[in-house]
Amino acid sequence: MTKKSKKKKIPTLEQDPYLMRIDKGEKLYKLFFFRPIAGRQNYFEYRIMTKEKTNGLLEMVSYNFKIVDGVPQKSSIMRSPEVPKDKMNEVVQNMRISTNTSEGEFEELDLSIFETLEEQIEFLKKKDRADAMYIS
Repeated sequence: MTKKSKKKKIPTLEQDPYLMRIDKGEKLYKLFFFRPIAGRQNYFEYRIMTKEKTNGLLEMVSYNFKIVDGVPQKSSIMRSPEVPKDKMNEVVQNMRISTNTSEGEFEELDLSIFETLEEQIEFLKKKDRADAMYIS
C-alpha cells in the first residue's frame, strides 16, 4: 500500500492578498496610480507598486483595481522580480500611453525619500494609502 501525498494547494497571485512582501533590508520605492476618466464610473485604477531590493534592483507588481458593489477587487496581477531603476520611467510612460492617462489622471508617490520602511508606512497612513490589515 502506497501513501498518496497530498499536494499543498498554492494560492495564485489573484488569491494572494499580499501583493508584495518586504523582506529585511528592503523598502518601498515608488507607487503609481493611473486613473483614466473612462474608468472613473467604475472606480477603476491601474496601479504599479515598486520596492527596492537589497541588490539595488526593483521588484514591480502591477494590477487593475476597481470597486464592485463596494468591494475592492484586484485583477490582471503581473510581477516583475528584477527591474533596473533607470527603466521605471520608461515603464510608467508606456503605461500612461496604453491606459490613455493624462497628467491630471496620474499620481506618483515617491517613497524613496524616506530612510526606513516605518517612515514610509506612516506617510502612507497619513495619505490614506495604507490598508492596515496588511501591515504588521
